Amino acid sequence: MKKDYAKTADTLIAALGGKDNITRLFHCMTRLRFYVKDRSKINEKEILKLSEISGVNWHEDQFQVIAGNEVNAVYKALEDKGVPTDDAPAANSDSSKSVVSKVIDAITGCMTPMIPALTAAGMIKVVLTLLTTFHLVSETSSTYQVISFIGDVTFYFMPFLIAANAAKVFRVNQSLALFIAGVYLSPTFVTMVAGDAAITLFGLPITKATYSYSVIPVILMVWITHYIEILVDKITPKMVKLILNPTLVILISAPIALIVVGPIGTIIGNGLAVAINFLSVKLGFIIVGILAATFPFIVMTGMHHALTPIGLNAIATGGADTLIFVSQVCSNLAQSGASLAVAVRSKDSNMKQLASAAGVSALMGITEPALYGVT
Repeated sequence: MKKDYAKTADTLIAALGGKDNITRLFHCMTRLRFYVKDRSKINEKEILKLSEISGVNWHEDQFQVIAGNEVNAVYKALEDKGVPTDDAPAANSDSSKSVVSKVIDAITGCMTPMIPALTAAGMIKVVLTLLTTFHLVSETSSTYQVISFIGDVTFYFMPFLIAANAAKVFRVNQSLALFIAGVYLSPTFVTMVAGDAAITLFGLPITKATYSYSVIPVILMVWITHYIEILVDKITPKMVKLILNPTLVILISAPIALIVVGPIGTIIGNGLAVAINFLSVKLGFIIVGILAATFPFIVMTGMHHALTPIGLNAIATGGADTLIFVSQVCSNLAQSGASLAVAVRSKDSNMKQLASAAGVSALMGITEPALYGVT
């Protein structure tokens, strides 16, 4: 039976105090994230009656509605009803938020839209492993090489993906943000880094660093570019803004990116990698177990996305992550197993259906339906 998502949207809007009470809506893989004028108008009980909704959660002034695999359909229906939407949270929009909250919102906005691409890249690597394990493809064949580079694209060009998302978060012109990412990944710059000669710009040294697979430098640089855009817009005459604004933004941003922010981001990234390696070596499976056990609570706050750059950074700097993603997988499997056990033992047909779907979803990496609907 085809679901009537328009009706679901109407119910949600009414339970949220009407369209006028909703200031902004965006979504991640499983959650609808609302900002409202008056939180006292929200009727959580009515929202939880909807079959598409498995739970609700407040994260400071953000009201999160967990819709699981149906989040895109419900979001589209709400958008069609005229609910004000945004592709990513604005990191600079609410001065009442704490610094920590703003940082987490910014990282979430930069990383969440990347999840489909990261998932696809990971699964392509799994397919490639299966093809070679069962001797269907030779590692020396061009077929293997083509599939391999397709799977590597997301990781190698990660600065571009992050720049596109960060531009929305920090309210930066997206083409200019991508331009900055291109500065880091320019084939000419990559060749210069690989060479023996020192790299300088008007006598200022440029650190030889590789930025493919990197996360931190481009996030920092797009954030800084937001303020550079504001400064440039103030000092340029209206008559030549169209030409001067983008030119000056790049002429100011690019040197800062290469001389200052890139090296700082690399130092931070290397520091995080050392810290993770230290914890992994000293505590081994114990730290994995501790982090895995706390992940459901981290997910409830929405802070789990803030850990994604740390895991990706570990891969970029050391070739593998031995803590963040390993702990996530352990936590996901535990949530999946618990939900599937409930599906087997429960006498309630609705709970059986919910727990079965949640168990499969958790097995594939999306735990919110299991967390809020079952466990």
